[in-house]
Amino acid sequence: MNMKTMRRYGRQTLYMLFITLPFSIIAFVVSTTFAVVGLALTPLWIGLPILQGALIAARRLMAFDLDLQRRLTAVDPDGAESPIPAYEPIRYRDLFTQGRLYAPLLYWLLKLPIAVLQFAAAVVLPVAGVAVMLSPLVYIVLARYGIDIFADDVVMDILLPALSPYQRSWVASGIGLVLASAGIVVLNNAAKGSVRWLSGLTVPAERPIVWTHATEG
Repeated sequence: MNMKTMRRYGRQTLYMLFITLPFSIIAFVVSTTFAVVGLALTPLWIGLPILQGALIAARRLMAFDLDLQRRLTAVDPDGAESPIPAYEPIRYRDLFTQGRLYAPLLYWLLKLPIAVLQFAAAVVLPVAGVAVMLSPLVYIVLARYGIDIFADDVVMDILLPALSPYQRSWVASGIGLVLASAGIVVLNNAAKGSVRWLSGLTVPAERPIVWTHATEG
C-alpha cells in the first residue's frame, strides 16, 4: 500500500461522503423536473426549449460526474485521461425521434441509488473504521473522567470475558483497522463499477452542444 493508493482512497472517501449524494440529488431533481415540465408544455411550444435545456443540462452534468469519477479511480488523477465528450446539437425534432437523447435522465435515475450505496460504504468503512481504530485513545481519555466504555459491554462480555476493558479497546481498534482496510478495495471497486455500468449511457457525438432555434425543428 503506497502513498498514491492512500491519496486515491482519501479522494474517493471525500467524493462519496460529500459530493456524490448531494450532486446526484440536485442533478436528478433539476433534470427530471424541467424535462417533465417541458414535456407537459410541449403542446404549447414553450415546452420545447425547456425540454431541450433539461436534456443539455442532464448530459453535461453526466459528463462532468463521469469525468470526476474516472479521475477518482486513477492512482494519478493528473495523468488520468477522461475528457468530457463533445455532443451533437439537439434540434427540436430530435426530441421526438431520438430516444438516446433521454439517456442522461436514465443515468441520473440509476445514479441516485448508487450514490446512496456509495455514501453508506464511505460512512461504514473508512469513517467508522478510523473512528473505531481510535478506541484505545478514547478509552484512556474517558477513563480519566470515570467513564469505562468497555466495562459493561454485552458483546465483549460474551466474546472476550477474560480481557480487561483496556485490552478490549485494542481488539476494537483491530476491527476498525480491518474495516478501514476493506474500504480501500470496496470504494475503489464501487467507483470503477459506477463508471463501467453508467458510462454506457453517454451519447456519442462529434460536435459540441449548440442551442437551436425553433425554426430549425
